[in-house]
Amino acid sequence: MSLILLRSYSKARNNVLSCGNNCSSFSSLYTYFTRTFSDEKSCGPEFINSTILIENGYNVHELPVVVRKLKDLEDLNVLASKDTPRSTNDSISYHLIQEEFKQCTDLRDVFSLITKCTKITPNIALGAIERIYDLEKGGNLFLPTNENIHMNFAKGAILEKLLKVVMKTEDTQTILNVLKTTSSIMEPHKHKFCDELFLRVIENKLTVEQLCDFAMFLMKHNNQQKYSETIDKLWVGFVDKEKEINENNIVQVFSVLPGLKVSKRTILALLEQKLSELWSKIRVPAMQDIFNIFLIEKYFSLQSFAVLGHWLYINIHALNDDELLDIITKFTRLKYTDHQVEAAVEKFLKHRASKIKSQVLLIGILNYCMQFQLCNKNILNISSQYFLNNMKQVPPSFLKPFIYPFGYLCFNPSSDFWSSVEEVLLENYYKINIDDLSSIILSYIYSGQYPLKLVYKIFSPEYIAKINNNDVLKKLHLIDTALSLECKEYLGPLLPKDQWFKPVLQDCRIKNIVEKIKDYIITVMGESLELSTAVVLPNYCSDETYLIDVMLHPAGQGDNTFNWKSPLLKNGSVAVLIHLPDHYCSDNEQLIGPQVMKKKHLKILGMKVVSLKYSLLSQFYTCHDSISLRKYLKERIDNAEPSL
Repeated sequence: MSLILLRSYSKARNNVLSCGNNCSSFSSLYTYFTRTFSDEKSCGPEFINSTILIENGYNVHELPVVVRKLKDLEDLNVLASKDTPRSTNDSISYHLIQEEFKQCTDLRDVFSLITKCTKITPNIALGAIERIYDLEKGGNLFLPTNENIHMNFAKGAILEKLLKVVMKTEDTQTILNVLKTTSSIMEPHKHKFCDELFLRVIENKLTVEQLCDFAMFLMKHNNQQKYSETIDKLWVGFVDKEKEINENNIVQVFSVLPGLKVSKRTILALLEQKLSELWSKIRVPAMQDIFNIFLIEKYFSLQSFAVLGHWLYINIHALNDDELLDIITKFTRLKYTDHQVEAAVEKFLKHRASKIKSQVLLIGILNYCMQFQLCNKNILNISSQYFLNNMKQVPPSFLKPFIYPFGYLCFNPSSDFWSSVEEVLLENYYKINIDDLSSIILSYIYSGQYPLKLVYKIFSPEYIAKINNNDVLKKLHLIDTALSLECKEYLGPLLPKDQWFKPVLQDCRIKNIVEKIKDYIITVMGESLELSTAVVLPNYCSDETYLIDVMLHPAGQGDNTFNWKSPLLKNGSVAVLIHLPDHYCSDNEQLIGPQVMKKKHLKILGMKVVSLKYSLLSQFYTCHDSISLRKYLKERIDNAEPSL
């Protein structure tokens, strides 16, 4: 990592100062530079603006930086040796001073108390200012007309002197307190205190906590240009205080991220480094706050998320139901999981399943499994058993998130699961949203189960007449078609034929790879069959289930008028399906429910079925590995799954 300070935007090539390649930590990035830059406008009497380039690996960031003006080169020695300890006595006595001033009932009392002080310290000055503000707010400053002009003049002069005294305090916390106050008296002067604080940032006088407090003030008032421009310059303070960032204040530093712009990546890199060092010491509430910041920032970092996953696995025993729900929901929203997150959830359920009281926690876990298509047998078994034990207490709106994942992930729980669930559904079907109910029935069909009593109820003319949502009607047509093909006991089809058949679009990724490998398939299959692409089976519902990516068939069979149910051509055609990565569960082997049902229906219709992995096809084609591609296609086509 190296650092370059630009003299100005136009003189960058001629004037460069670098710290070389031996800067191993963030704190080594920043130092004081003694030259001024004639072509930069001064941002105040004490310092000027410039920019700095930071190189971190292959990344280079241009960041704002402020440089302290020096009147004389000898000031370098003063700045280097100046190490003023923080005054703690003032902070300790501040509350006592406040109590004294609270006894003042009018402006005369305040002035009288000030005159009795042998030395006006910054905290005495601040106490006096705050009391004047309180009296003014309470309406206790009104004086007889002849005294009013003189008193207001005196008040203005005294306030000006008191403010100068406060500004000189060695206790930085006092200045931070000024920024936090809501006093109308202090409001016009806050920009001066802001400048003073920033000078102290340059001089490395603020603690990490004070830097965060200062940053939060700037974020709160970022509608003012001065404050919004200042916050991105605080990165130098955080870099200097890198070693002081610990498990107690790291969350405060994370909280600064939403207010940063150009310096955000630099602070993020620093925080990622500190998170990997401190993770084992960070408590649950603090880590939850860190998750929140990642969500707010919409930031994805494999390095940091892997640390969070490891932290969860190590600390899973310390989490209660609500904390695990919060964290697993945040992992789901961050779209990240790994084997440690999965193992942590599994461990929690194994040891705490009998003690879990929260239905929402189980729904959160099942939603997590759905999001990442995790067919973890232990997690799903425990979840299904929990549902069976508590299904009478589960509200109708929770039934879909409890039931649908099992069919979608092609996982069959205990033998009585589906029959027990059907009883609950029959009792509550009129309370369940029809879209949810359709998804639940599809989940049954994915698993080879057929809840016919429930289907007959929702296919009744009275029930169907109430449905006017096209997406729901499409699902119902799919259910009707699937049961007509699969279930001999089904008295269907029960729904009228879909008169508004819409074309089914092939995924563009599949379409592209088919165009690339089509010639290889023709070479492998020989001359006995013809090849058609993106074939939609006619006379079935408009759904991706009945879209064949590549079809190898006898001449003339690609016609829409062909009799697909003819028993004479059983196994005469081959349906080649190209499965995208999201067609599989997380193991990249087990297909998800909709794809399993698709294969089953094509085999019922008398076709052989070949499953090809998109990832392998793409890999072979991209690497120009024609031999492996041809070998893979031949092996899969020769071993096609026979029709049913």
